[in-house]
Amino acid sequence: MVYEANVDRKLHNKAVLGVGLMIVGLALYPLSDAFIKHLMGTYSVCQVTLLRAFTRLVPLFIATYFQGGPRKVLYSKHPTSHLTRLAVNLIYTFCFMFAFSLASLTTIYTFSYTSPFFMIVLGSLMLKEKVTRERWIAVGIGLIGVIIAMRPGSNVMESAAFLVLFATFLGALNKILMRRLASTEHSLAIAIYPNVVMIVAMLILGVISSASPNWLSPQFTLAWKSMPWTHWGLFTIVGMLTAGAQYAIAQSLRFAQASILAPIDYSTFFWVVALDFTWWNKTPDIYTLIGAMVIVGSNLFILYRTRKEEAAKKQTSLA
Repeated sequence: MVYEANVDRKLHNKAVLGVGLMIVGLALYPLSDAFIKHLMGTYSVCQVTLLRAFTRLVPLFIATYFQGGPRKVLYSKHPTSHLTRLAVNLIYTFCFMFAFSLASLTTIYTFSYTSPFFMIVLGSLMLKEKVTRERWIAVGIGLIGVIIAMRPGSNVMESAAFLVLFATFLGALNKILMRRLASTEHSLAIAIYPNVVMIVAMLILGVISSASPNWLSPQFTLAWKSMPWTHWGLFTIVGMLTAGAQYAIAQSLRFAQASILAPIDYSTFFWVVALDFTWWNKTPDIYTLIGAMVIVGSNLFILYRTRKEEAAKKQTSLA
């Protein structure tokens, strides 16, 4: 009995540690995004995107030397699959980065919570996953939340909402493509290639904008703006915050089950509301709050149904 109590206490302590690490990781991501949004007020989308990709790429590339070297890590058995995923990831990242210049963090995160809805639709179409009637109903209710948060008739909100929704759809597609690659490709390669492609794409845009200055909007050009050391420091902080978030979340999964950690994803909403208020003195309106609650509620119901279905499958297999 004493032994069992000690085992239970250790498992409980590990779960608490896992939850704590997940909360920290999910707090670092919005903070990183807040710095990005702040820098968007001074620099073009292209310049910020380029430097964001560079600050991510450097530590990832260094890490390859601890995993057998770049040649071993970056070797791919499925280059065509990589190219498809990289094209999707490029548009997805650029849309999200541009959204930071249009809307508040709260708005962006609210609409990004629709990712599970797109995952269900894409999983059904691409992976032939069976989706129950209850989950389809939850997706429908979640879309009602999207409509509430969009406030139809508000042109600025509609533009930002459609951009984030499109980016979230591409993000869900990106996850499915990553899932296919994960079984054969090194995880560092999956993380490195998008940043390399992003840097190359931004440099190409820079060449185009230099050759034809009037062809692109100023936000989409790489008209390099000199930066003070303080801003170089901010970009370095962005890279460190992102790396810290990824590490904390990865570690949390070692100590607690994914089913325990999944609902904590929505704690980011409280962080972005706090950041919007303290940094830009913005508070979400009633439409955004109600829409966010409906979307998050639908997601939690989908999570509940998924757990229930998995438990039923286990019982059937044991019977």
